Amino acid sequence: MTGEKNRRRNGLIALAGVALAAVAIWSFGFSMGPRISRSDWPRQFQSNGERLYFTGVNVGGQPIRAIGGDRHMPMMGGGACVACLGTDRQGGRLRPSFWMVAPAITAEALTGAHGDTDEHAHSAYTRESLAAALTRGLRPDGSEIGPGMPRWAMSPEDLSDLVAYILPGDSG
Repeated sequence: MTGEKNRRRNGLIALAGVALAAVAIWSFGFSMGPRISRSDWPRQFQSNGERLYFTGVNVGGQPIRAIGGDRHMPMMGGGACVACLGTDRQGGRLRPSFWMVAPAITAEALTGAHGDTDEHAHSAYTRESLAAALTRGLRPDGSEIGPGMPRWAMSPEDLSDLVAYILPGDSG
């Protein structure tokens, strides 16, 4: 009987160790990168695109729908761009899936070319190519963005509004 008790005790200790390790990893993973706080959000949204970026819901109350994205997307907040990219669109959120970091999506980051050594290398985005990135997961050169980036289903009007918010100005 003592052998059975020892095996059971060792099994419980191992299980507790695994659970403790999982909690530690989860806590560590979600404490990295910029924190997203609703207090940092605009008090009032200036456009439908801004509302979509922060909430994932348009002015009519219709949510946009993520298609794809990796299994960690819901844990990051899942329904809106701000969850991974931050209130300032600087990215930097550490994601638990192999510790990937979301890139910046400021106008400067999107319209400037990145070198081949950059994990997020791409040529300059236009409004058209940004729309393709958001809905089909394609970079400006037509190559596929990794599966961590969700593809979003939304109306053409919402897509146009979101693109205009992310990439303001007359960018093609």
